[in-house]
Amino acid sequence: MRQKTLNRVTRLLIALPLLTIGFACSPANQPSQTKEIKASAADKNMVALGTFQSLQGTPYLMATVNSIASRSDKLSTSGTYWSGDQTRNLVFLDGNSLASQRLFDTNAYVILATDRYIQKAEGKTVTRWLSHQVVKGDSDGNQRLDSKDQVSIGISSSGGKGYVEVLTGITEIYGLTMVSPGKLVVVYSKEGAKASSIVDLDKRNVLSTRPIVNLG
Repeated sequence: MRQKTLNRVTRLLIALPLLTIGFACSPANQPSQTKEIKASAADKNMVALGTFQSLQGTPYLMATVNSIASRSDKLSTSGTYWSGDQTRNLVFLDGNSLASQRLFDTNAYVILATDRYIQKAEGKTVTRWLSHQVVKGDSDGNQRLDSKDQVSIGISSSGGKGYVEVLTGITEIYGLTMVSPGKLVVVYSKEGAKASSIVDLDKRNVLSTRPIVNLG
């Protein structure tokens, strides 16, 4: 009788650690994936509309669309980091009809700069064209979209219409200057070589390109 009691106690002592292990591995004690998913969803990046500014000599107003990131270390749905104070798009508003439109259909790009070019028309100074320096992809592989990535230069009208990319794959920009009406000179570096191009702002194409003199 005493031996049977000892056997029962022994079996109970062996079973208790197994029960403890089983309880620790049960689904009820696994980390909650639902909370993680909710946290990620709540941490989505958003955009905010900037202040509208008039474009000289036109009925159009232009405002930036800026990114707002609740965490700078969170990846966006496109797989690249968002950071604050980046221009993700532009909105154009017609002051007469109040019709509005975006430059791009997506906010996945970064617009580094937008320059305005004017033209004299009927004694008035009119903003005729806009040039946009745009980053569209993570070319340096650091999971961020910034000025270290390759840049495209696009031209649009003052109302944000007719956007066309005229130069792509640029690694550094040394200047953009309209030297004569409708002719934009762009000096830049691409694929390790420095060059300059003349861009026809009306036709949205490159008229000519030449390498920059050897720097010695």
